[in-house]
Amino acid sequence: MNWLIDDPTTAVLASLFLAMILAAAAIPKLRQPEEFQGVVANYRLLPSFMVVPFARLLPWIELVCAAALLVPPAREIAAWVAAALFVMFGLALAINVGRGRTHIDCGCVRRPTSMSRIGMFHVLRAIALAGVSLYAAAVPVEVANISWGSALMGVAAATMLALLYLAADLMVGLPDRASKKLDFE
Repeated sequence: MNWLIDDPTTAVLASLFLAMILAAAAIPKLRQPEEFQGVVANYRLLPSFMVVPFARLLPWIELVCAAALLVPPAREIAAWVAAALFVMFGLALAINVGRGRTHIDCGCVRRPTSMSRIGMFHVLRAIALAGVSLYAAAVPVEVANISWGSALMGVAAATMLALLYLAADLMVGLPDRASKKLDFE
């Protein structure tokens, strides 16, 4: 297990993965701010006067955090901020799942239909991402100690993990087949 703690490549992989996830979440929110504002309001956790400022600021925090995860001097602080963001997301999701409000859009990654539902998958995913963020924050990285081969492997692995993450997010957001009537019936 020491390789996980001692190998800076793993921490770089975690940072790259988190940066891709945060950027993938932030960019659609910035492109469709009114829709994201509705998502934030639908969580029913903030007073109405806080919804617009929060919805406008959050994607910028995610995007800056994503960029900072790629800059060695800022990586540790960005990882702590990412952990806080994921804990906040997890709590917001858990509160609404606990209230039985699973019909709302998570707001994580925008879909063309925006017909996702939230559930324990989303809560556990946010907690897992917080854990990855804490790991990235805790493991020191000296870029000079990483070989080119390890760096390329880390980039490839982070990209693969991010794609798997996004694919899982899309599959969870698909409409339930049982609740849809088939056209040919």
